Amino acid sequence: MVFASDSFLFLFLPVFLIVYALTPGVARNLAILAFSWLFYAWWRADFLPLIVSIAIWSWATGLWIARAEGAARRQALVVGIVWPLASLVWFKYANMFVHSGEALTASVWGWEDVLLPIGLSFFVFGAISYSTDVFRGTVKAEPSFVNYATYQSMFGHLVAGPVVRYEWVAQRLRERTFHRAEFMFGVERFMLGFAQKVLIADTLAPLVDAGYSIAEPTTVDVLLTVTGYTLQLYFDFSGYSAMAIGLGLMVGLKFPENFDNPYLAASLSDFWRRWHISLSSWLRDYLYIPLGGNRGSTGRVSMNLLVTMGLGGLWHGASWTFLVWGLWHGFGLMVGRIWKSFGLPGTGPLVGHILTLAFVMVGWALFRAQSWNEAGVIFSGLFGANGVPISPALGAAIRPIEVAALVLGIGLVYLPKVLRIDPSAPNPGHAIRAWSALPLFLFAVFVLQGRIVVPFLYFQF
Repeated sequence: MVFASDSFLFLFLPVFLIVYALTPGVARNLAILAFSWLFYAWWRADFLPLIVSIAIWSWATGLWIARAEGAARRQALVVGIVWPLASLVWFKYANMFVHSGEALTASVWGWEDVLLPIGLSFFVFGAISYSTDVFRGTVKAEPSFVNYATYQSMFGHLVAGPVVRYEWVAQRLRERTFHRAEFMFGVERFMLGFAQKVLIADTLAPLVDAGYSIAEPTTVDVLLTVTGYTLQLYFDFSGYSAMAIGLGLMVGLKFPENFDNPYLAASLSDFWRRWHISLSSWLRDYLYIPLGGNRGSTGRVSMNLLVTMGLGGLWHGASWTFLVWGLWHGFGLMVGRIWKSFGLPGTGPLVGHILTLAFVMVGWALFRAQSWNEAGVIFSGLFGANGVPISPALGAAIRPIEVAALVLGIGLVYLPKVLRIDPSAPNPGHAIRAWSALPLFLFAVFVLQGRIVVPFLYFQF
């Protein structure tokens, strides 16, 4: 089940909200937990025990970490993260290692591919951050399994983020009250996120698929395809994040903002402060800083950046192309840092913005590719190997609605810069704004009826 589906909009969500409203305050976390497990089981009930086992493991070892002292405390931490991490490695990377081995040995091993449970990467990162924070003393171990499992499993962020840390929701898990303005803010965020997912991201999906299926794309083909994917990925994932944040607010839980107009960034480091903020901050706090962060020689800091971004790339998918995509960004961050350390002149906001966006889009071309061969086809086309003008294949595939979605997407990317909009905090006007968003939401629901449900792109990560 996905948020942008009739089963969620007209069955799951209304029933959940009614049950939640009728449930006494002391039992509301239990209601969230029960519906969250039902939400996950709707996809694959046979994978629900895995998710539940990780929650039990992390909760129990968190209590152990809190009680332990000295070397035993560190041992408890290792035990706490070993099962979630082992689950991630097995389900996400076993296929990649086996197929790589088959390619190297030019043989077939008779391997049956392991299915990746949706949301496992987000779930595991939440578990690791909790165990680590208890070890560091940043948070106290949660004594209630229901509270902890609600944090881990809340269906709003369960399958595609944001990567929520326990400390961000700990207080409200224990006690929260209903605020009408906050609820309406959540409704507004959900409806607007739904609209951008359906009306922009899903509308661009056929254009992107058509562009990547062309055997010999031209330069214009690639530019249109990569631009389409740049917008599709952003509006798909930021739309999901907005819906997740909105669902959290409807039940009094505040999840972090995950995007801050990333395509307006004027440098690569600025981009990563704005894009998938919950993941980039997780990588910084739980990987980059423990590796040494900015401390040490230029070479050591550069290596820290490359390792962090390389592993961050692999987190996105079990493919060597994702590793190279991560290293691409690590290399860009490294060059930017070295450039600044030598006191070399800056590029200025406009040039910096253009260079950053171009760098990011080249990375997205690799990110979207399903294989090295597909990546090679895209990059050869980009550099004119098959000519420059749009090809008949893409010209026949692209429709006016997709051109309109491209124009609308680009306009919305730059609209906050033009209007200086900051919609991040609730205010009394959100009730009016929520109602004003209703026609757009209903139009998106109408459009959805004529399409098959398009899964969120980050479900695969």
